[in-house]
Amino acid sequence: MAALADNLKNLGSGRLLFLIVMAAAAVSLIVVLALWVQQPDYQVLFSGLSEADSAAVVEKLKEKRIPYRVEHGIVTVPSSMVYEVRMELAGEGLPGSGSVGFEIFDETGFGVTEFVQKVNYRRALQGELARTISQINEIEAARVHLAIPDRGAFLDDEKRPRASVVIKLRPGRRITASQIRGIVHLVAGSIENLRAEDVTIVDTAGRMWTRSDNEAEGFGLTMAQLDYKRSLERDLETRVQSMLEKAVGMNRVAARVTVDVDTRRVEKTEERYDPDGQVVRSEQRTKEKAAGVTAAGGVPGAASNLPGAAAAAQPATNSTTQKQNEVVNYEINRVVSRVIEPMGEIRRLTVSVLVDGDYETVTDAEGNQTRKYVPRSEEELREFEALVKAAVGFSEERGDVISIVSSPFEASTAFAEADLAPLPPPSSNLLPMALKYGSVAAAVIFTVMFVLRPIVRRLSEESEALETIQRSLALPGGQGGQLSLGAGEGSAAGESRGGDDEMRQRIVDLVRQNPKQAAKVLRGWLKE
Repeated sequence: MAALADNLKNLGSGRLLFLIVMAAAAVSLIVVLALWVQQPDYQVLFSGLSEADSAAVVEKLKEKRIPYRVEHGIVTVPSSMVYEVRMELAGEGLPGSGSVGFEIFDETGFGVTEFVQKVNYRRALQGELARTISQINEIEAARVHLAIPDRGAFLDDEKRPRASVVIKLRPGRRITASQIRGIVHLVAGSIENLRAEDVTIVDTAGRMWTRSDNEAEGFGLTMAQLDYKRSLERDLETRVQSMLEKAVGMNRVAARVTVDVDTRRVEKTEERYDPDGQVVRSEQRTKEKAAGVTAAGGVPGAASNLPGAAAAAQPATNSTTQKQNEVVNYEINRVVSRVIEPMGEIRRLTVSVLVDGDYETVTDAEGNQTRKYVPRSEEELREFEALVKAAVGFSEERGDVISIVSSPFEASTAFAEADLAPLPPPSSNLLPMALKYGSVAAAVIFTVMFVLRPIVRRLSEESEALETIQRSLALPGGQGGQLSLGAGEGSAAGESRGGDDEMRQRIVDLVRQNPKQAAKVLRGWLKE
């Protein structure tokens, strides 16, 4: 330590100041890096909050002494505390949804008028519906407006309630027709006497998602039909692409399917008569039969009926009479059939497939290797076509068309190597941590190797040079710092003149090699 203190004293004020500054800078750098490493990573706690909700959340974080940051409306907290803080704030009703629900009736003062109660009930109903609609994954926020008329004294005077819904979709999301119908029926079922056709849904871009029957007239396809057509096309595209990618590689197949769907609803009623297949419907038979009848005889008048009158001769008997009548009604065989053909039948299918080719390494005359595109052979394309036909249910009777083309997926084949390279492994959370601590280690190594080490080496070299000069300048038998530099003066006993010359020359050489160190030695002697 004494030697180090002497070396520091001999450095001079300029060099000593430089050494102190460099040491302080190195220590500061190490401290800053250590603090940066220990600083926690911040993750998003809430985003897209209103000003009122942001203020309430920040106030609660301050109260709980939780570190936080607010940037562009995004509240972040340390990653280790994200889920815990969310649960705590959710238990306290934060953040609010921006709308008031039925909790508005939790604190009801005395003397509230009926009008205020109606307004609060409408606000609560609107808020609860907005919260429910916002639970749909594709919807980021929703707002509901209700127009509920007061009941009239007469039934004919009552007006129908109406509802309007404004939805904000999440970025990159698209709502389907079935979800729109679900929202419509949800709102209609929550309001008394509200019909589904009286619910209007509009997004923040001003697009109307519901139309009445009168407005829908004149359009070729309804939203449900378009949604069915698109979903069918996407399903067929996924089938084709996922199957071919197993053969040619990921992201090297593009498939597009166009489906011509029969949207008509056909209902047929057919009656068929079979004249050969007669069936007896009714039958009526009448049959009459009479036996022999004796004709009238005797003397006409009353004389023949008096007692004692002579009997007259009897006439001959008539023949028997028989009559038969038969009526038969026949019904012709009739078959009545009613057929309802479902809508959505595929009338025609068109499939277009683009397949990437192969790439081979080509060496030119100068020895440079490049990648050259090689299209698929006709045999491969025919095999792909057979697979596509089987996947989409190809029907030649419908007039389906399938087209498969081999083409490079890039404008230049210079990037073919990168395209064919294996996919990198998925990134993990260890990479940012390794970069963070690796940068700290590199900074420490750089500081030690290129800042502290050269300073220490220089100090050690100067210390060694000073010691060498001091030993060389010191006289063998002298006291303190007495030096004989004269050319002709005598020395201690036992010293020869040749030895003095050799010593003198050695001292001169050391002074020439290290003039600054020699000057420091002389200054030290002069001070002593």
